[in-house]
Amino acid sequence: MKITQVRFVLCGYALQTPIPLSCGSLTHRNFGLVFVETNTGLTGIGETSVNFPPWCAHERRATIDLGLASLLIGENPLDIGRLHDKMVSATRAFTRMWAEGAITQAISGIDIALWDIAGKFYGVPVWQLLGGRYREEIPCYAVGFNSADPAAGVLEMTAKGYTHAKMRIGFDDAVDIRKARAMRDAVGPDFGMMIDANQAYDLPRARRIMQELEGLNLFWLEEPLLSDDLRGYLTLRREFPSIPLAWGENAFRLPDYREFAERGAAQFVMPDPCRSGGMTAAVRMCEAAAEHGLPFSPHHYGSDIGFAAALHLAASRPNFSIMLRDEAPVPLRGDILKSPFKVSNGTVRVPDGPGLGIELNMSVIQSATVKL
Repeated sequence: MKITQVRFVLCGYALQTPIPLSCGSLTHRNFGLVFVETNTGLTGIGETSVNFPPWCAHERRATIDLGLASLLIGENPLDIGRLHDKMVSATRAFTRMWAEGAITQAISGIDIALWDIAGKFYGVPVWQLLGGRYREEIPCYAVGFNSADPAAGVLEMTAKGYTHAKMRIGFDDAVDIRKARAMRDAVGPDFGMMIDANQAYDLPRARRIMQELEGLNLFWLEEPLLSDDLRGYLTLRREFPSIPLAWGENAFRLPDYREFAERGAAQFVMPDPCRSGGMTAAVRMCEAAAEHGLPFSPHHYGSDIGFAAALHLAASRPNFSIMLRDEAPVPLRGDILKSPFKVSNGTVRVPDGPGLGIELNMSVIQSATVKL
């Protein structure tokens, strides 16, 4: 079996109401699909994150169609580890000249598609290829609910069966703290409450915010600092031991995961199969965390294709904790599958079918395709 084509497809649409984040507002919900085709008729599907910056979809298309594809044509798609390392090695210098995240996220989509092909070829789900399944149901926490009134929004999530939810901060500090306290008051002291700063702060501002958050019994505070600020994370861990820190969504190198784990700079790590280098890299990151007793929580903020990949990762690793589920009203996220994922009492069942265990709704994908 040989790879004959690798291509990037962008699906998406403009949002009527932009989604605010500390690093900017999402004006579109875009999903980056990657197709890897073979001479046997088997096609693998993957996803690459295309949220930020606003021009990132152009980067993915160029990196995949004009760069990475030529490395893979004629190769055996079952040589997943070797092909992953080939892509990383061939682009290592470019990550220093250009953008490490942009290249790694492009590799991610291809790598996921290779795992999908392998599962289809052997007739087993990806979680089986990764060593087997530790769990059939994956507990999730909710994001994407009412950001203007998170106290009201989180009650809608509890009504759906969620026991954990995450709000975003990194805007006006006084307003953020008031909203966080209101959310905690709404759900009571035992609900799993997470807060995500999206790398918004420097160390002095993070200290001020965490002083205000100390009494809220947070499940975690996510990315208060830039992802490469190891010294800053160690400082916050030392000064605020009652607030667990989550980190890793924007870390793209295995050595960084190892160092953060070894130094105890975070209590949760968050590899994202669509961002961190695909399933191959995400598994290695999870194992690095497990060596130091750290749990992981897969990050995912894209379509249900990438969500499927994250489910397989969560099912197959012993140190899994909980997983993100976007509850924002974005129908395309699930409609690109013939059978979208459904949350029941805050959990999602892991697919049992070959590969990722999903079937694409090609008519929806074709109608939502964006030309670049």
